[in-house]
Amino acid sequence: MEILVAVAFATFLAVTAWTDLKTLMIYDKVLIPMATVGIFFDACNLLVPLDEGIIFGGGGFLLMFSILKLSRGGLGGGDVKFSAVLGIWLGAKIFSAIFVASILAAAVGIIFFLRGNRKIKIPFAPFLAVGAFVAYFFEITI
Repeated sequence: MEILVAVAFATFLAVTAWTDLKTLMIYDKVLIPMATVGIFFDACNLLVPLDEGIIFGGGGFLLMFSILKLSRGGLGGGDVKFSAVLGIWLGAKIFSAIFVASILAAAVGIIFFLRGNRKIKIPFAPFLAVGAFVAYFFEITI
């Protein structure tokens, strides 16, 4: 069963990252099934306890919503919703995922900046997907 959960998670991450990379959008038609499956897996004790998934789904949402408001447009609403869904899947590891994603995105942003690409839009979901992958598969918790 662990393989099924891991494959489902990796598939959702890949679809979301690829879509954001290509369109700069994260679609609810992916996030809603991802959240639903995550809640189902939590309820079946295959990921984290259901209450932890719900609490940290909210925590991921609140953290990223705060960043959205402070950044004045540097982050999109899809990233906020994606973080909430990742919290359902990861529980407390959502904060590790966001931390890893932020470090990677900052490094890429610095590279673009140093190369003179100061107005390029960099999608954040691929970085969140990598951070979530690392937190899930390597059991990293900050």
